[in-house]
Amino acid sequence: MYLLSEIANYIGGDLHGKDKLVSGFSIDSRTILPGEVFVCIKGKNYDGHNFIKDCIKKSSCIVSSRNIDDINLSEKSYIKVTDTLDALKKTSKFIRNKSKAKFIAITGSNGKTTVKEMVAHILSDYKISYTKGNLNNHIGVPLTLLSINQNEDFVIVEVGSNNLGEIEPLSEIIQPDVAAVTNIGYAHIEGFKNLSNTAKEKFSLFEHLKDDGYAVINNQDKFKNITKKINKIYYGYSTNYYNKIKKIIRNLFFKTSFLTIKKTKKNLFTIEYENINESLKLNLNGDHNFLNAACAASIAISLGINIEDIKKKLETFSAVTSRLKLIKLKSDINIIDDSYNANPSSFEAAINFLSTVDQKKLVLMGDMVELGEKAEQFHSGIGKYAKDMGINKFLSIGKNSKFASDVFGLNGFHFKNAESLKSYLNNNLESSTCILIKGSRSSKLEEYVEFLKTRSY
Repeated sequence: MYLLSEIANYIGGDLHGKDKLVSGFSIDSRTILPGEVFVCIKGKNYDGHNFIKDCIKKSSCIVSSRNIDDINLSEKSYIKVTDTLDALKKTSKFIRNKSKAKFIAITGSNGKTTVKEMVAHILSDYKISYTKGNLNNHIGVPLTLLSINQNEDFVIVEVGSNNLGEIEPLSEIIQPDVAAVTNIGYAHIEGFKNLSNTAKEKFSLFEHLKDDGYAVINNQDKFKNITKKINKIYYGYSTNYYNKIKKIIRNLFFKTSFLTIKKTKKNLFTIEYENINESLKLNLNGDHNFLNAACAASIAISLGINIEDIKKKLETFSAVTSRLKLIKLKSDINIIDDSYNANPSSFEAAINFLSTVDQKKLVLMGDMVELGEKAEQFHSGIGKYAKDMGINKFLSIGKNSKFASDVFGLNGFHFKNAESLKSYLNNNLESSTCILIKGSRSSKLEEYVEFLKTRSY
């Protein structure tokens, strides 16, 4: 519970009406609960101020940038601020500062949601809060912090960005005890312009790391050399370079340690950390998930969780919805549902997994967004990569995905609308076929996953 006067003082707002204790915060007039504070956020297509009359009936207080003249201040309260979004961020920092939990922040071009879910699973025996869905932007991160309870042991926050300068202010709010960057890739390259800028943005997550905190870094990434004087855990596949650098930097003042992995066979790999070895079996598809698991394990180790417990939890972790999830249909037709999102590197990883399947291989591609002037280049590259990896057919829908099916050539087909694509799927899927369905969130390819699940082949 939080006192309104304390919140108003911290965020620089003026409290009108009674001081009282409140239980939580919301920006959604449809789901606000009694005892919560409604923060009137204004966006491109909505304005929370339009719902004040509805919310004041349910909530204890309103945070508004406008005067509210028709509130009975003997019963209800409101905090007047200059900027409600700024107030939301400041309030989330107020909540964070009151918490005694350890805070984990995770970003990266690929894998951050999977790693977040893995870490949450590893820590599931503790009291935890973590980002729900993909609420990872300048509004989602504050909302995650505003939802935590004061008795949590750990809080896991996913942090996203599609432009320079977005992550550092979020890191300042989170003040992470552990911060992880999964990798640097071409996601949102339209905003970042180049990979150096992407790396700069992602690694700004470390700017507000606690003094005794840990940075978790992917050793496979070419941008891995972090000069900032902080404790680090590098994770990745063991290499000669890796073994050499261990000897060079172990003697520095700040602790640097290494978690190495080695694939032994399908879904099996070993983890080594400071002379401790464990063999693990993942219930996940795709070799890239070995690195995701290594990242999650490194985060857990930095929090003091022992490797045996980490192993047990990772072996019971299952796929996140619409992320490389294998769905079996009739007539020996399988779907690899990876429809949640897409960028060039994650698409190649998905094709890598499809190429290992002992069936006819088909890709259904939707557009990858936020690639800017490189959109044609990257979509064409996916078509070529699929061809080179032995994919049998390539279907596409969306303006830029046509470049991919065109480059794929023979057995590459582009569809202008959903009706024609569904008709093709209904009449042309052969038995013993595995179809990878992948595109950016805006492509809404889950529609085709559901369509195929309802067909009787």
